[in-house]
Amino acid sequence: MRIRVLCALAVLLVAVPAEAADKISFGMDWQIFGRHAGFVVAQEKGFFKAEGLDVEVVRGYGANDAIKRIAAGTIGIGMGDTGSLVIARTQGIKVKAVGMVYGKAPYVLWIRKDAGVRTPKDLEGKTIGSAAGSVVRQLFPAFAKLAGLDATKVKWTTIDAPSHLPMLFSKRVDAVIDYYIGLPTVTKKAQEAGVEIQPMLYADHGLNIYSNAIMVKEEMLKEQPDLVRKLVKAAYQGIDWALKNPAEAAQIVKARHPELDADTAAAEIGIVKDLVWTPEAKQHGIGYMDAEKMRVTRDVISQAYELKVTVSPEEVYTNSFLPR
Repeated sequence: MRIRVLCALAVLLVAVPAEAADKISFGMDWQIFGRHAGFVVAQEKGFFKAEGLDVEVVRGYGANDAIKRIAAGTIGIGMGDTGSLVIARTQGIKVKAVGMVYGKAPYVLWIRKDAGVRTPKDLEGKTIGSAAGSVVRQLFPAFAKLAGLDATKVKWTTIDAPSHLPMLFSKRVDAVIDYYIGLPTVTKKAQEAGVEIQPMLYADHGLNIYSNAIMVKEEMLKEQPDLVRKLVKAAYQGIDWALKNPAEAAQIVKARHPELDADTAAAEIGIVKDLVWTPEAKQHGIGYMDAEKMRVTRDVISQAYELKVTVSPEEVYTNSFLPR
């Protein structure tokens, strides 16, 4: 009898597995580049694992699409655009920003130097190439108002994304819109084409709004707050490590994505550092979101997209899940 009991206990001990790690997908805003190094580092160096998490960092298909996938539960957590989140909230999508990444918006114009544009005012009478519906194009009037130029005097040519640089280099447009993080790649391609380009960042001319942030479904915030805190903590550990070790972080990303150029990836990480460490982040900690700046972001997006529904800044973000 005693032997049978011991055998039964042994079977139970074998059958009961160790506590499984929480498995979750962390979605990026686009295919993975050097700019995403912090999240890849968090996975590869075990920061997620140290929090008892089994996290897979997966590519995205646009900052707006990331929000939809979070809401649908296709990914558990992701990086999306704050402006797109403001719009999504007016549509009843219950997703919230829990930590800022690009606290300095990376919206930029790549301008040919021979176009004679030295100040924003010089853009009047010039032609800018853009994909239809681009957030950077949509926000141009707000940038123009702050920078002191007449937006109605700028000509727009609608072109698909792959045609941006060829159109710019061939002088069929004077400028194109993009995200500043692409500077290393754009500079390299411009040099190959024998063209000099210069960037004009919206943020350098008064458009001080938020861009990409870490976002989570509201339901998850209520039902699994500890899980969210662990995810956010590990993510920012990875981001902080990558910003302090750009060359090594670039190699970590390249090991997973061999098609990437390590030098370009490291250069992107350097740009991300400038976008992450805003005055509010330096004062309150990485990822922190300022209430007034979020209100301005809400107002700029509401006006640019002529939103009929107004959401409060508190509906868009919370600092409650940031590392203490």
